[in-house]
Amino acid sequence: MSSPPPSHGQSAIPVELAPEPGFCVKTRVQPDGHKLFVNICHHPAIPSAEGHLPLVLSERRDGADKAGQPCLIFDVIFNPTTCSKAAKDPKLRGTLIEVALSRIEEKTGFTLSRTIATPNIKSKEAIPPRTVRVPAFWVSAESTSTARIQEIKTTAVPVWTWSPTREGCRIVIQVPDLTKSLHASSTLDLESRRLIFTAGSRYHLDTPLLPPNQGARAPVSVTKFLPTTVDPDSAIAEWNVKDKELVVQIKWASVVAREKEKKEQNV
Repeated sequence: MSSPPPSHGQSAIPVELAPEPGFCVKTRVQPDGHKLFVNICHHPAIPSAEGHLPLVLSERRDGADKAGQPCLIFDVIFNPTTCSKAAKDPKLRGTLIEVALSRIEEKTGFTLSRTIATPNIKSKEAIPPRTVRVPAFWVSAESTSTARIQEIKTTAVPVWTWSPTREGCRIVIQVPDLTKSLHASSTLDLESRRLIFTAGSRYHLDTPLLPPNQGARAPVSVTKFLPTTVDPDSAIAEWNVKDKELVVQIKWASVVAREKEKKEQNV
């Protein structure tokens, strides 16, 4: 396996990365079979090097597959030139995948299956920006200009809670560092079983709303799930600027289904 680059005796510095997707790999954690996706992505702040493959490995994220079942997601960031060459060189592509899987195993203690699939997607879910610490010698004046590297606060996962209402629930996402720019850049994507919230590079939340099937491990970032699916089209989101929180009112999918059925009967 390729070894990490030498430190050159210099300290690490924080840099902001907004990786571009390359391709996605799907595998499973052994022996429980938990599904795991690896986004192979790239950013110019990661150098190319002779004899080894510098990379940045993200923290794990908890997501959901197409069926709404929980899965794990990791982003592995390489140099753009390396990824471009791998797109044309199957051997190099295989090396990138093996290095990525090995680094995830080293970091997590997982044993990952080498029976992999490559979904026809560039990445599993959106790849969030993040702040990482890299060796100082990686950051040359040229790469600083090209990559627009800057010191910022670490990307945080906001706390969310929910409470029942008469026809559904009220979801509250806390954004304690809310500013006008974060307010303007925020996005909310609600699915029947999943919620994705992003505010600039400061906050990123991607969480399943329902508990996993019996026998599967629950995502570590979620401590409380909804009891049933919601209807995304019924969602109404409003900012509570005073308390620095985003409030989402949404109906249960079963309630909306009954409303539609009642309307059809009255036609």
